Amino acid sequence: MPTWSKDVPKDPRGPAFPIQRTPAYKPLTAVITSEDLVGTFTHFYKGRTMPCEQEACPACKEGIPYRWHAYMSAWISSTGLHFIFECTAQAAESFTDYRDANGSLRGCMFEARRMNQKANGRILVRTKPMDLKSNFIPQPPNLIKCLAILWNLPPDDLDGGGRNPDKNSPHVKPK
Repeated sequence: MPTWSKDVPKDPRGPAFPIQRTPAYKPLTAVITSEDLVGTFTHFYKGRTMPCEQEACPACKEGIPYRWHAYMSAWISSTGLHFIFECTAQAAESFTDYRDANGSLRGCMFEARRMNQKANGRILVRTKPMDLKSNFIPQPPNLIKCLAILWNLPPDDLDGGGRNPDKNSPHVKPK
C-alpha cells in the first residue's frame, strides 16, 4: 500500500549523485570525500555503462567485453557539486597509491586529465593531500547504494561479490 504525502521529501529516491568522468579538453579538479574507492567490472551495453552481472549478464552472453571501473565520491568546492567520480583501473592506481600512503582517500585533492585531449584518451591523475583541519568537505554518500540507484539495482541484494580483478575470475564474497 503506498504512503501518500502532501509535502515533497528532501530525498525522494535516496542518495542519487551524478557520475562525472574526466572531460576531454579540460582537467577535472576535485577533492575526494569517500574513505576509499569501490570498483566493479562494467560493460558499455545498449548505449550505457552497466555492471557485469556474471552468470546472468546479458552483455556477457552477447560477448560484450567488460572493464573494471573505480568509483569514489568527490566534491568541487567552487561549485558545491558533490558527485561520483568514475575512472579506469589504470587511473585508479594513483588513488590506491595515495590511499596506501595516507591510510584513506578522504581529503585527497586530485586533478584528472585526458592524454592528448581525446575523449577516450588515457586518464592521467595527480594527487596531493588537503588540510582537512582548515577546510570543509561534505560527508561521503554510501557509494554502493548510490550506484545501485543509478543502475536501478536493488540495494539490499548487493553483497560486494563479483569478479576478482587480480585473477579475472568470478569471486563471491561469503555471506
